[in-house]
Amino acid sequence: MPQMNEQVRSLDKGIKWLLLIVSVATLGVLVAAALRENVLAGWLELREEYAAILETKAVDARGADIARQFDLNMEQYFLPGLERVDRCTTCHAGMEDPRMTDQPQPFTTHPGRYLEFHDPAKFGCTVCHQGQGRATETADAHGRVPFWDYPMLEKRYMKTACSRCHSDEELFGEERLLVKADEPETPSSEGQLVEKGRDLYEEQGCLGCHALSGKGGTLSLDITLEGDKTHHELDFSHFDRNEPRHVAHWHRKHFMKPAEVAPGTVMPDSGPDVNDADALTAYTLSLHAPAPLAYHRRPQQGMAAAVPGDKLYRMYCSACHGTDGREEEAPGISTPALNNFDSLAVADDDYYRFIIANGRSGTNMTPWTAGSGNLSRTEIDRIVAHIRKWEPAGALVGDVDSGLGEKRSGRAYYQGLCANCHGRKGEGGIGNILNSNSFLAVVSDDFLAETIIHGRPGTAMPSWKHLPAQGVSDILAYLRAWQPDAPAWGEVQAAMRATSKKENARIGRHLFQANCAGCHGQRGEGGIGLNLNSPDVLRYVDDEYLFRNIVHGRPSTAMPAWRHLSADDTGAIIAFVRTMQTREPAEPSPAPRPGDHAVGKIHYDISCLRCHGENGRGGIGPQLANPVLLEAAPDALLFHWIGRGRTGTAMKGFLSEEQGPTKLEPGQIADIIAYLRREGLVEKRPLLRTGVGNPTLGAQLFNGNCVSCHGPDGEGSSGPQLNNPSFLRSASDGFLAATLVLGRTGTAMQSMIHGQEGLGQISPDQVQDLIAHMRLWDVPATWRKPRTMAELSERAILSGGENFASYCASCHGPRGRGVQDGADYFAPSLNNPEFLEAASDGFLLATIARGRSGTPMRPFGMGTGGIVSLPPGEITDIVSYIRTWQEENRSSINRKTSKGGSLP
Repeated sequence: MPQMNEQVRSLDKGIKWLLLIVSVATLGVLVAAALRENVLAGWLELREEYAAILETKAVDARGADIARQFDLNMEQYFLPGLERVDRCTTCHAGMEDPRMTDQPQPFTTHPGRYLEFHDPAKFGCTVCHQGQGRATETADAHGRVPFWDYPMLEKRYMKTACSRCHSDEELFGEERLLVKADEPETPSSEGQLVEKGRDLYEEQGCLGCHALSGKGGTLSLDITLEGDKTHHELDFSHFDRNEPRHVAHWHRKHFMKPAEVAPGTVMPDSGPDVNDADALTAYTLSLHAPAPLAYHRRPQQGMAAAVPGDKLYRMYCSACHGTDGREEEAPGISTPALNNFDSLAVADDDYYRFIIANGRSGTNMTPWTAGSGNLSRTEIDRIVAHIRKWEPAGALVGDVDSGLGEKRSGRAYYQGLCANCHGRKGEGGIGNILNSNSFLAVVSDDFLAETIIHGRPGTAMPSWKHLPAQGVSDILAYLRAWQPDAPAWGEVQAAMRATSKKENARIGRHLFQANCAGCHGQRGEGGIGLNLNSPDVLRYVDDEYLFRNIVHGRPSTAMPAWRHLSADDTGAIIAFVRTMQTREPAEPSPAPRPGDHAVGKIHYDISCLRCHGENGRGGIGPQLANPVLLEAAPDALLFHWIGRGRTGTAMKGFLSEEQGPTKLEPGQIADIIAYLRREGLVEKRPLLRTGVGNPTLGAQLFNGNCVSCHGPDGEGSSGPQLNNPSFLRSASDGFLAATLVLGRTGTAMQSMIHGQEGLGQISPDQVQDLIAHMRLWDVPATWRKPRTMAELSERAILSGGENFASYCASCHGPRGRGVQDGADYFAPSLNNPEFLEAASDGFLLATIARGRSGTPMRPFGMGTGGIVSLPPGEITDIVSYIRTWQEENRSSINRKTSKGGSLP
């Protein structure tokens, strides 16, 4: 027992000695730490050294005394708004002293004028430079130590912090704060590096995959706050052991060799230019969360400037579709070429709008509207407008004239470009019947030229903008060759002499009732057309004048060119028209000598424009600047009608002794005639828009007579689409009126006028009302989903399915899903909900018929030289079969729209 007590006492003594030693050691450490921190600290030595420098800078005793009073204690800024404490000025004591410009770090003056606008007491230092603001040892303060996430920025990346407080408008707009503050503008300067990186982000299409500030792709990470990431949030597992684990180094290597940093990525290399990788890294590091508004120079003001379409395309589309839209630039992503002649010719703007807005499920094409890419409709419109610029402008309609064309060349053009849809002899098929007497009699060269050059977006009629004006003129010459040669005036005279006037008039009456009465009235009293039985018309015009107007018509008006009438029939109509003449023939008085056209324009605008339209284009009154009228009517006849008026019409005489709305002297009328002659012969006549109908009444007429064939809104059904902007832009009121009156030979379109052979549902005075309703569609219409019109009958679907299996499935897959049907199927997916909603039947028909150049898609239309020639009916059946997938897929579209997607 005593022995045990001795051992306990010995152990107790040892513990006491150990406690004493540890206490003394601890006290020593504390004393050493106190000495190091308050007497031997590196920051204190620097403060003392700075105080000594201050004394050397003193120029007098007072300055030396102030220098000796320099406070050696630690200096710091407390910044609660930024949630930090900065002690940087403890060592960098001279940064605000202009006398220290010749001193080395850490005593030198801060470069530039930054501190004039960034008071350290408000901003501190680390908000711009990063680092560990509370630390007082150099390595710790600079943050280049383990476990500190935001080390001080390298000099080349120093200006990446400016975006915390400055908006993009200030940094990259006209002010360009990054490069104008203090430095020369060189490619390697700090600010220029950030600016160049931003430009590269846009030019290389990085935002096609990455979202930034709410806009951009969704295929990869959102980079809005990429500059705030620490090295803990980046994957360094594929870096060599000796490589630095710095955020900037990770990004730099990622841009230069993305596949090494992130195996399997589709991100392309930035290229061999190291400066490009540095620039991209600098801009990435600048993507910070903003500082509180109190630290901003000024809040973002007003609306941001509209970004043009070419820039939007580069930012969001070019990475996948190529800078010029011809091929993808991202490896591993297969995308269709947008800059393709055939696709641009066939696809309308709404097709592109829909695909951009809603994406294409099962592919890398993601939606770009709210909730995804977050582009506005206006921005998508600008992108589509940029894509459209890849099309050639097309020939000018005013440069096209069938009279300048060469029929043989036109035949070659037609057979190669048009016959597969319109038939080898214009008999129609996928496209409309062209070889129709009534159509060719009414249609003007301008209408045909406009349609050929610009197409009919949304229908199977593509644009042919690559054709020169001469080529289009050649096609027109070939189409006009389907019209029979008009009889010569001598032939008509001979035919009229060969038959008695009474017999001619009897035959002519029947011909007039069948062909002319719909516009001119049963007894020539007028309506849509001219009042023929006015004594001021037939009394003063000869038979040759009537002949010219019948045979050549009045282009762009409702008066067709009746070239297909024989000499006998033409003479008989003239004989019947003469029976309406109630007064003896008379010669109009000679007209004064030709006047001054410039003065004539002034008189025309005052006295004539209200009825006859600007430049004589027509309006309430007939079109005066018409080449057929001006060629047929001599100056004396024009002078008579202007001076004396026309009995039974709104046209009153303008001579001083007449009762016109204004008084004109003979010389002034001669000036007006000179003006009309100049307008008619020098300028190409624009299309006629009279605007005299009542659209409300016209809507009732359309709903009662036209909807069954043309659809409720003119979108087309069994009949062609009427609300097509291209059609309405090229069709004059006269063309529409003549088509309503005459119908169209060879089609289901019959005359709509009472008393005419056909449907006979409306009266002549209602035609302009119906046209006025149609003109309400003649406005820019965007974001309009196409209405499918394919025949979904059992016959059509069965036939189309067989043809699809035979000719299409080998590329597009047996179910039209492309690669989703198997690895052997490489063509794009047709059985895709967004594609089927965006593509019109015309788009599908035209693509199948004409193929797509630069791709494996060959033409299947007859006479196109493809793998096989399919007749129009079989191509139409294929479209019917494709449309059966639409109902199957529509549920996925509905789910998307219910979650905030965007359907037109």
